[in-house]
Amino acid sequence: METDPVPRGRQPAGAIPVVAGGLVMLWLGVAVAAQEMTAPRQALVLPLQPPAGGEPAPVFPGELRKGSQEFTFLVGYGEQVEALGGSQEDREFLFFTPRWGIVLTNPVGESFWRGGLEFVTEPSAIITAGTPRILSGGIAALLKYNFYTGTRLMPFLEGGAGLMVSTDRMAGMGSSFNFTPQGGGGFHYFLSREWAFTAAYRFWHASNAGTAQPNRGVNVNAVFVGVAYFLP
Repeated sequence: METDPVPRGRQPAGAIPVVAGGLVMLWLGVAVAAQEMTAPRQALVLPLQPPAGGEPAPVFPGELRKGSQEFTFLVGYGEQVEALGGSQEDREFLFFTPRWGIVLTNPVGESFWRGGLEFVTEPSAIITAGTPRILSGGIAALLKYNFYTGTRLMPFLEGGAGLMVSTDRMAGMGSSFNFTPQGGGGFHYFLSREWAFTAAYRFWHASNAGTAQPNRGVNVNAVFVGVAYFLP
């Protein structure tokens, strides 16, 4: 039976605030840089003409324009799975994830591919249930493609990677500092022009890219729900 050659232990008390502060500064820097790269913000537009006879226009936003912003808070639950050679330890994960996004393109494509590309950044707090209970903090950057359906429903696909630091090492992991590639999809369902209910699935991986041994990695199937606010 394979054993963990590195004794598991707590991170030095001073290391966690330093790394967490660095992650926050990185997140702020990425957010400012992405905003500077985009054109001045433009208003959301409706893809449909207002109905004849003086009826009210649709309340969903339709198509997002370049420079539109997304502010979302997601809560997620995930279970560890034995996939792609990952660690076989049975653990559950809770994710608390605010996210900020900025639309990078005006609408592109036709038919069901019509949509827009968005840059998203997510700082996250993660609780790993079990013994010991492990707390993690991280940040990820993702690209997200929104599909414009002309209805209240806006599906999306997204993928990216991030960094994570934890208070302890999980079984099969030689380091408490790990990389977190991830990807999945979901949808926004608009309750008004600005507010939307959001649900998503994500395959989430954590490993140290061979910087420490062992490095079996952790794979998680996670589902998220939350509320999004879109700013024109």
